[in-house]
Amino acid sequence: MTWFVEHVHRDGSVLARVAVPGDALRIGRALDNDLILDDAHCAAHHACLRLQADGSAVLEDLGSVNGIARHPGRPATEAISVTTDQPLRVGQSLLRVRSSDWPLAPEKPLSSRTVWPWALLALSAVLGYSAWEVWLSDLNDKSPPYLYMLSSIAAVFGIWSAAYALFGRLIGGVDRFFSHLLIACCGYLCAEAIHAGLESLAFSTGWLWPLQIAPYVLIVVVALVVRQHLRLADPRHWPTTRWGVLVVTVGAFLVPLGQTWISQQRLTDIQTMGKIAHPRWRLARPVPVGDFSERSAALQQRVDAARSAPADEDEWWSGDEE
Repeated sequence: MTWFVEHVHRDGSVLARVAVPGDALRIGRALDNDLILDDAHCAAHHACLRLQADGSAVLEDLGSVNGIARHPGRPATEAISVTTDQPLRVGQSLLRVRSSDWPLAPEKPLSSRTVWPWALLALSAVLGYSAWEVWLSDLNDKSPPYLYMLSSIAAVFGIWSAAYALFGRLIGGVDRFFSHLLIACCGYLCAEAIHAGLESLAFSTGWLWPLQIAPYVLIVVVALVVRQHLRLADPRHWPTTRWGVLVVTVGAFLVPLGQTWISQQRLTDIQTMGKIAHPRWRLARPVPVGDFSERSAALQQRVDAARSAPADEDEWWSGDEE
């Protein structure tokens, strides 16, 4: 049986691995130690790992100021009996003690999933939904420039995915472009579905709170999408990076809330429904704005004429007004 001491990063990656020579291994900043730690919070001779006759190991403090402790957040102690490979804190460094007799985790299989067809299918869904939205909002005589709009949307998703793929290539050596494209497209479709659902709920019930919480729900969706991108691009450093994502997300919540409260003494700008986007299904042909205005003017003239007519000639209208 052979014992090893590993100097590990906070994300779990191994920075150095040293076999225990004989019955003890000395740890500290001095150059005569078996494991030299470049840590200002470690003493020159900080700790010593001693192998016991029964096959166990004990990590002992050698009278340092900062001591040794189990990670995370445990109080410092003079000696620690090593029974698992849980990281131990020595100064500000993390060490992991392992035995060659301990069982290893099973081998992880290589991923054989084909992602690009699903990514292209998701991108097609995004483009189809975008074309549907453009068609719904089209009230002009000329057809909107679908080709320019859809190619711009495809370029935005491609650049977004390529940026995370490049980040993954620089950090971990793997790009996974189509996986990032799939994440971006699914996140966009999910955000649109949630937004449409909240609008439908507000329209059908007359409640304002679905519209008031919609921006913050979308912030959560964006944060989850970025989380998946970063976790895929840099899995080694993700445990540390996730705190940055959390801080940015909380800031995205608090900054608009605080600014709205300071300027308007309320938490949201939405006080009335400014847009009625439903029903979504449009069965009639679109009417140009000019024709709609002419018809509205003609209808207004008829209404004014009906209101100015004598009561005996238009008694039904008077009854409706009452």
